[in-house]
Amino acid sequence: MLHHLPIKKKYRITVFYALALTLYFVLFGESVVHFFAYPESFIAPIMALGSFVAGSTFLGGGAVAFPALTKLLHTDPVTAKTFSLAIQSVGMTSASLYILARVKYVSTKFIVVYIGAATPGILFSLTVLEQAIYPTDLRIGFTLFIFCFLCVYLWTLKMKLKGKSKPKLKHAPEIFLVVISGFIGGLISGLLGSGADLVAFSVLALYFRTNIKLATQTSVIIMAAMSIIGIFIQGPILNKIPDYVTPLWLIAAPVVMIGAPLGAMFCRRVAPERLRIFILAIIFVEITTTFALIPIETYRIPYYICIFVVSLSYLLYLKYSSHRKHS
Repeated sequence: MLHHLPIKKKYRITVFYALALTLYFVLFGESVVHFFAYPESFIAPIMALGSFVAGSTFLGGGAVAFPALTKLLHTDPVTAKTFSLAIQSVGMTSASLYILARVKYVSTKFIVVYIGAATPGILFSLTVLEQAIYPTDLRIGFTLFIFCFLCVYLWTLKMKLKGKSKPKLKHAPEIFLVVISGFIGGLISGLLGSGADLVAFSVLALYFRTNIKLATQTSVIIMAAMSIIGIFIQGPILNKIPDYVTPLWLIAAPVVMIGAPLGAMFCRRVAPERLRIFILAIIFVEITTTFALIPIETYRIPYYICIFVVSLSYLLYLKYSSHRKHS
């Protein structure tokens, strides 16, 4: 995978990750051995896939971590959300370092404005909304959220985005749109453990018509930052990290440290058609397992439909505004 890089750069990348893994096992190796037992050990192969998804797609590692923990390990949504943030703070940060080292065109202004707006959103979500939402609603809401962004992805394919320029925030309406979108992304991330990346991807792809790969790479950097902010709020500030998160994190961290950069490499090299199949397969599994494994209470269906309609309306607004902007 690194054959096209200059030898010195290959060497530096390899040494960096080797040193990072060595340091990790020096610090936590004994604890990893202690916690490595069934069913906790099952998180390692789950996050091998999750970290690869985090680095290679706009879905983020939470798209695998949250449903896997809630459906396979029967973990409550709050713990699953916290684990998603904790593990993405390692995996997506690792992928972000690779992206920043290899990608020349990243919109720093977009990232800073978006994260600045997403931070109060995730804070409000973790301190207020988390206690007010029914756990099953979080599980169903996650699937609805993923399904909405399946629509986004299909739209971006139809639009055939070819632009490579960074989004330029010059006018007040554009900045306002990024601020509002960032706040929404922060709210969703505080509830589901991911979401800021998907909302950012939607704004970049649908409104700014940024190239899909560049939009994906930018969304990875944003979710890495939001994961660090989110877990910092839950840990040192609120002291609300569930005990079960620690053994899962210790087992999965070395896996995602390597898996996420590999996913980022994959994203840069794979043919668009293969990446498309990979993304659609993940979304298909998420939607079908929700209907198969999670009982849906009939009286809640109108509520779920309302959430879906509001989300889809927001995405349609981005697409319509983009048409006016670029026409």
